[in-house]
Amino acid sequence: MKKKNLTQKELADIANEYPQRIYDFIKGKRKFTIKASLAIEKALGIDIEGFFVKLQTNHEIYCYVTELELLIHPDLSLLSKALFWDTRIEKINWVKNKAWVIKRVFEYGNDPEIKEIIRFYGKDTVKSTLSQINGTWNKESRISNIQKFLP
Repeated sequence: MKKKNLTQKELADIANEYPQRIYDFIKGKRKFTIKASLAIEKALGIDIEGFFVKLQTNHEIYCYVTELELLIHPDLSLLSKALFWDTRIEKINWVKNKAWVIKRVFEYGNDPEIKEIIRFYGKDTVKSTLSQINGTWNKESRISNIQKFLP
């Protein structure tokens, strides 16, 4: 709209849509129909058929996968909230942030926390992840725990 210097009302007129519907699409309050997507693409000069429908579908897939990943987590009752002092433990994506979690727990965690992370991710994954860490921050604690729990 900015490139074409169009207001929402002008886009609505060109695409033969209600202005409120354009507003709802922009704010994510309404899902695109194929008809609306094609009309708006034409009005904006977008040459990719179904662009907005495809974009919407990709976003829905991303949200679904992210939501599923948030459901996959270790036993949180075994992990101290103090261990993750800088974030809300229930909001951690344990899949995407695996390396950060493993490093944090091996540097600051106690025995039950380390054991739970090994159980959750598996010994091989934990070993592999820790072997890729080159940082010197809290290295002594990390190495000590590696020797203790992953001989």
